[in-house]
Amino acid sequence: MEAFRLWTMFSLEKLSKRLSGLFHGKDLPNRTVEDVLWNEMLAYYEDRLEDTYIPNLRLSLKSCNTVFNDANNDKFTTARNELSVFQNQTFAGLKAGQRLIGRHGTLVTKAYDSRRSKVVEELLQTSPKSTKQTRKLWIDICFLGRLRVILEKFKEVSLKLPSFNNVTIIPVTGDRIPQKALKDALELRETLNLLDLPTDTLTVETVIGPSWAVAKAEREYGKLQKQALNIHAEIQLILLLSRNERLLDKSFAYFGCSKYSCFMCSHFLKAYGRIGTRGCHGRLFKPWTVPEATGLTSSQADKIAKSVVQVQKNIEKELKSDFDKAVRLERTSVVGGSSIFSDHKAEKSGKHLVIEQRKKKMEQERVAGLFNRLSVGKSETAFPKSTWGNPSGGALAESNQLGECNTCSKVASRMCSICNKDFYCSELCETKTHGSHLFTCAKRPLTSADYLYRNIVRDTVPDEEDVLEDFGFNRLVSFADHCKLLGLYKGLWLGDVLVEDIHRWQVEGTLIANIKKYFYQINEANRGGYFPWFLGNLHILEKPLTQEDSIQNILATFYDQAKAYLDKEDQHKQPSQLEPEAKIQCYEILATVLHAAHSNPVQKNWYSFGFCTCTDEREESTLGLLYRRLLLGNKLLDDLRGSNQHVFYGPAPQTATFTEFWHAYESGKLIELIDSKGLQKMRLEFKFLQWFLSLSPSRPQASVWSLKQFVAIDNPAEVPPNETLQVDYGFMNCQTFEETCILLEIYKRLLREADPLELHEACLAGKLFEFAEAYYHIDESHRRLMKNLYPLRRE
Repeated sequence: MEAFRLWTMFSLEKLSKRLSGLFHGKDLPNRTVEDVLWNEMLAYYEDRLEDTYIPNLRLSLKSCNTVFNDANNDKFTTARNELSVFQNQTFAGLKAGQRLIGRHGTLVTKAYDSRRSKVVEELLQTSPKSTKQTRKLWIDICFLGRLRVILEKFKEVSLKLPSFNNVTIIPVTGDRIPQKALKDALELRETLNLLDLPTDTLTVETVIGPSWAVAKAEREYGKLQKQALNIHAEIQLILLLSRNERLLDKSFAYFGCSKYSCFMCSHFLKAYGRIGTRGCHGRLFKPWTVPEATGLTSSQADKIAKSVVQVQKNIEKELKSDFDKAVRLERTSVVGGSSIFSDHKAEKSGKHLVIEQRKKKMEQERVAGLFNRLSVGKSETAFPKSTWGNPSGGALAESNQLGECNTCSKVASRMCSICNKDFYCSELCETKTHGSHLFTCAKRPLTSADYLYRNIVRDTVPDEEDVLEDFGFNRLVSFADHCKLLGLYKGLWLGDVLVEDIHRWQVEGTLIANIKKYFYQINEANRGGYFPWFLGNLHILEKPLTQEDSIQNILATFYDQAKAYLDKEDQHKQPSQLEPEAKIQCYEILATVLHAAHSNPVQKNWYSFGFCTCTDEREESTLGLLYRRLLLGNKLLDDLRGSNQHVFYGPAPQTATFTEFWHAYESGKLIELIDSKGLQKMRLEFKFLQWFLSLSPSRPQASVWSLKQFVAIDNPAEVPPNETLQVDYGFMNCQTFEETCILLEIYKRLLREADPLELHEACLAGKLFEFAEAYYHIDESHRRLMKNLYPLRRE
């Protein structure tokens, strides 16, 4: 009944008359009634169309320009032309005399027509040219067009069912839920224990997701346990029909729902009487319940009770089932008259592969942890053997040393009572534990606010998914804006606002109000520049974006600014259409520096433009600034003033045109170009950059730079060593994943100290083990791992 209270456009009685009026004795429904009903449907859906469906479609269309501009004369030509017309209509403004509702109707109908086109579906969904972006576009087209599907379904039913000339809508009164949430609900650890599962990182990452930690899972599970119970529509219908067995006997055994049924509803309906629905998305919803009901006969009450018991058994069986037998979860929503997802039976979900990846990740973390412990105090202990076990390295329970209290800075000899790390002069100061100590102490679960404050202390833009989503960074595209938002939060940190308060505001949804309250208490002249900027960008916290949505936004607009730097004949092209390959690589670097960022180790450009020669991330950032000054001069410095980018190298240099840049890159003359623009002094700060960039991209580089990239990515489970590293640096000798991790840690530790070119010379001489021994004592058993085929014999 609650949903019907939202029906503000026309009453249920009025809707009944409209639907009844669709019935007509001839082959076609009453056109006048149809037009009136269609306009009322558009008016009712106006907010959803304007705020969600149409913006999503525009974003997807923008990211798929390559598909529409493909000049191939193939079977998809008509589909591309149709989509191109649709794109123009979507971005066009209102025509003279056109009403907004009329424009919405045109777009919805066009989406409906595209949705019915098999060739459009094939192009976007299954063709060799389909991508993640085109499949997302297909979904957005289907969602926009589903309003027209509803109308067409009404028309179809009105012609097939004679009784449709007398439609009556019966609101279902929801049964009362006896309690808002479960009392004494189980904690996550107790629930997993009932399922014979340990509460550890592997279980959490495998069952929930790779970015989940145990503390986060326990926190979110606790929130779920506090949710109010829900009675789903399928259950409400069953209770209504069960109270009227005559109505139940005459009913068609099918419930038409706008969404797929959840796991519990689907199994309940099967146990109750084989009542069909559109399908089951397979998800388990904790707040699901069947309420206490009155007015049931004893037979119906018994039938419902047995169905609930059967659902409970099925849930337990599902939760305990092997991962490789799990049903792939479908999206909860369907689009239009039928699902846009193909029907299928239960299949292997691939989670056994996920488990294997998680095991490898934990193995890598274990190996890295042991190496890190050996590095403390510059230990001369040998690199550990491959059969280690799990030695404990806990902190001392007592300390005879004096230190500074981590809270009030007084001299103290007392250590933290929980982890025996860091000094606290009293229990009171220990209760105020904050900052970096929380990351090594189990006093309380970490929150996204803790990570935000850690980024503030480190003066780095956050990259943790929770922080980006919870505190609005996902809503921003440019690096400059990320710096401004970080500066805003730094103002709170400098004002001694507790991290617990920041977390509470975020959970309560009161961040905006409390940030305003804090800064308005400060004299306007002393508020700085970040708060006024924030007042103009409140949307970033009003509706946070998920990481996936944020990535889609960035992809859709990534090259927008860079297009102006291309020659006119290239400005209409997609990046992949540029020629030669060197132009594509340089275009990506240009777009990257326009966002005031630099490449990631997993990207090709991180290697191609010499970031692999840098000693650390700070040097990588400075190299990114070098390219930024070469291509843009000081254009972006105004945006970054006041942030953490206080790097200035005198007057603005001459800038290179994009054509100069990509020609110099292709010919191996980037160093000459950089020096010619007055940036030689800045360039000389990078020890190996000239050695690397003096070779054209078509010529092979020393394999040590590939080794540095492999070490920087630091993810051998998903990015294993390539063939060059297998041969040159001994990874071909690794018989287990553990040995791969050991060799990775050896090189990781070695590259912190050694000259990479000297390491490469040792590689070519077949002396890797001896070279490493000059820096650290290595266990003799690792000599086998570091053998290679060098030196090569000369004929």
